[in-house]
Amino acid sequence: MKRFYLSLILTAICLTGNAQIFTQAKAEKALQNYRDNLAVLRKEHTNGRNLPIVNFFFFGMGDRLKMIYRDGILYNAKTGKVLRRWKAKAVVIVPSEYLVHVELENGKTVDIQEDTQGIYVYENNMQVIMAESRLSLPTFEGKKFAPVLRVLHHEILMNIDEGMPLPNFLVYQKTNYRSAAMMTMVLKQTNNLNLISNWVASLKEPYDRNVGGSPEIDNLGEALYIISTVSDSKHPLINKILEEAEGFKNSDYIEGKTEDSFHPVYQTKWIKFGLKALGILDNYKIPLIYDNYSPVFWLDFKTQNVGGRQFDEITSLNSPYLTWAEDHTFNQKRAIVSLTDYPLSWESESKSADYLGMNIVDPIYSQSRVCATHGWHAAEMFLLLMEQK
Repeated sequence: MKRFYLSLILTAICLTGNAQIFTQAKAEKALQNYRDNLAVLRKEHTNGRNLPIVNFFFFGMGDRLKMIYRDGILYNAKTGKVLRRWKAKAVVIVPSEYLVHVELENGKTVDIQEDTQGIYVYENNMQVIMAESRLSLPTFEGKKFAPVLRVLHHEILMNIDEGMPLPNFLVYQKTNYRSAAMMTMVLKQTNNLNLISNWVASLKEPYDRNVGGSPEIDNLGEALYIISTVSDSKHPLINKILEEAEGFKNSDYIEGKTEDSFHPVYQTKWIKFGLKALGILDNYKIPLIYDNYSPVFWLDFKTQNVGGRQFDEITSLNSPYLTWAEDHTFNQKRAIVSLTDYPLSWESESKSADYLGMNIVDPIYSQSRVCATHGWHAAEMFLLLMEQK
């Protein structure tokens, strides 16, 4: 055991990746830069939500060990095991730098930081490696909301757990194809598809069956798109998806249930998009009827939309990804933003979530039936803000 720790220290002395040592002044300056960027976003998106005020930060993007810093302690986020403990006097959390800077009671400092190479604790002029694997972490330099984009990217990657893209790694045990498809688009843009490639290769079911075990028909197109990002038309699930789609065909479009309601426009758009991504021709036609989920699909076919009511305020608060998607379709700014520094994404009052998983952050989250972060929400925000220069 002693030899192990000696080896760990000897291999951890030099800084790696793009990590850097922060003074408190430098950390506070980086935090202010991030807050200034958030202020610009909130000035444009004036609807906001106060999430529970808890001073914490997640570490463990992608396939790394999931950790959480809170109140001077670094925990394993999934088991609650204490990994490191300090007597903290002051703490600066800088989400855009994936950094927690801790001023200790003894006058020394600790930096916990995550970068392209791993997660590190810098203490007493030593670097201890807490987790190590390669990730692509763009800085999004030149983008209007670069600091915010870095945080949203972090919130998406945090919800890649054991190779699966989950809505939230603490309250969901299964993937949701809608969330996974949007997260996959971000992984494709940021060169991180390798994180889910094994999961995609192993897909055997056309539905995620997260709503009472029933099939949701939009899953068919979402699964096709997900497969297209790392595989091709020879993937063994594709023929099964095409057979399923035939069973839900209504004239020249598909129709079935999504979230316990019929959404033929949304479902047909998804299957056409998925088939197109795989280079497979189709004869489906998008029906020109009202479907309130139609604007949630902004990736293509925007003109094939019959107007009607948009999502109400309660839906926007609980399922913010829906109104971010609507904003993308209609080039508007109704969507709600977080009024806290971190996290920026959430979901609440979901029937599929076990909110007790949020107790590791703080029981106030589980009592409020809120989970944060959220993969689909972060992805919708990311994909819209990426278009702004």
